[in-house]
Amino acid sequence: MILETPRLRLMPLGPEHAVALWNVYSDPLVARYVGGDSLTPDTTREQTERWARTWTDHGYGQSAVILRSTGAFLGRIGLSIWPDWNETELGYALLRSSQGQGLAQEGCRAWIDWAATNLPDDHLIAVINPLNTPSLRLAARLGFTPSRHETVNDIEVTVHRLNLPR
Repeated sequence: MILETPRLRLMPLGPEHAVALWNVYSDPLVARYVGGDSLTPDTTREQTERWARTWTDHGYGQSAVILRSTGAFLGRIGLSIWPDWNETELGYALLRSSQGQGLAQEGCRAWIDWAATNLPDDHLIAVINPLNTPSLRLAARLGFTPSRHETVNDIEVTVHRLNLPR
């Protein structure tokens, strides 16, 4: 499945994107809130392999974000399953040079629209480090509201919730 927006093509993310995704993660300012020092070329490949299995098992997952005008890989946006919470997260990570242009919002809106029509869930979550001000602002613009606090990999995060329109 491929989602398209005016500027983006969102296609299933898999191991074939591992090197390009590592290029995104290798920027410490991008990686600090999405895994930080735990991200390496090997863990990035493992992550893309897990997301490919999610696509196979569920028919959705994280997408490679491709700029339609150039074909450039900008990062990832999509859905991930949190089995311990039985919830689906909308998450993203873009090249720093692609931030601040509304691209994450555009891609996230495409996924929200898809989820509202295709998922049985009544809501999505966004798991955000409370120090990640840009992600907090984007979550608010998308309609997410703080729901609860959790600890993930020894880091305190805020789980934001978006009730899906039906």
